[in-house]
Amino acid sequence: MTLLINLGLWQLQRAEFKRGLELQLELREVAASMPITELSDKRFANYTGLHVHGRLTPVANHYLLLDNQTYNGKVGYLAYQLMRAENGENLLFEMGFISALSSRQWLPKVDWLRFEDNFEGRLYQRTVNPLSSSLELEPGAVGRIQNLNFDELEKRWGLRIKPYMFQPQSEDWPYPQPWQPIALGSERHFGYAIQWFGLAFALLCLSLWAWIGYVVRKKDD
Repeated sequence: MTLLINLGLWQLQRAEFKRGLELQLELREVAASMPITELSDKRFANYTGLHVHGRLTPVANHYLLLDNQTYNGKVGYLAYQLMRAENGENLLFEMGFISALSSRQWLPKVDWLRFEDNFEGRLYQRTVNPLSSSLELEPGAVGRIQNLNFDELEKRWGLRIKPYMFQPQSEDWPYPQPWQPIALGSERHFGYAIQWFGLAFALLCLSLWAWIGYVVRKKDD
């Protein structure tokens, strides 16, 4: 029972943490856009939800398709290409969701960006999966990957890459752009906490019932 209660308390802590992130996202949604060249790791511990703008230049032959993605019931990829900001920093630029072909032997075609341009967008970071975080980059003109592992990607490409993704925001953007900045919201964690506390209460009731039954039997004896 102690374990169940501790699990419930842990879920409450996660809920409070996620609620803080949700409030931060709400504030950033209405905040003014800032130049991407002014971002600093010392200034921001979390980049998700920041609205930024800047002039970006495509880095040729650095293209990725993140495998096992879903959007509106379809299975496919999230397409990324490497871009360089005016201050020389490299970042992953999200092209958007691309539906998978009928055979995994072939990768879908993406109209990659070829020329530098000014972009408005927002940033996000993906949660690291402790059970599966390996890049698993497949060789080719476009690399299919299983996870966004920046440490491995930097070694494979021999470049420093900022730890966030840039999602452009434009009315006529050709590809759909999923937006799920928080995998599990605070309400889900509150719900899980209630479940664990409910199980602990049920176990307490069963224990009391068993104890009362034992006491009654002892009296009868």
